[in-house]
Amino acid sequence: METGKRFRKDELYKEAMDLFNVKLDRRLKLEELEEQFVRLKNNTNEPTVDDETERRVPRTIRNVVTGNTFGFLPNWESNPNLEVIEWETE
Repeated sequence: METGKRFRKDELYKEAMDLFNVKLDRRLKLEELEEQFVRLKNNTNEPTVDDETERRVPRTIRNVVTGNTFGFLPNWESNPNLEVIEWETE
């Protein structure tokens, strides 16, 4: 029966990714994963923080490895070595 639980965990993980774009922790017990999935389903009606506030745009970023600071470019958004030190204010 243990392998059946593993497959159900994989199904819950994939369904959460497809519906909510959320990665569940498959190391948890099946019951805990199902509880998290139900919570995700119930929270879809509530507005998220992104819906309530407008998206902030970085102005100045710093490379945490070298310490260099420079202006933000959109193609650097996924670089893990960069941190935002100043945001655009309008």
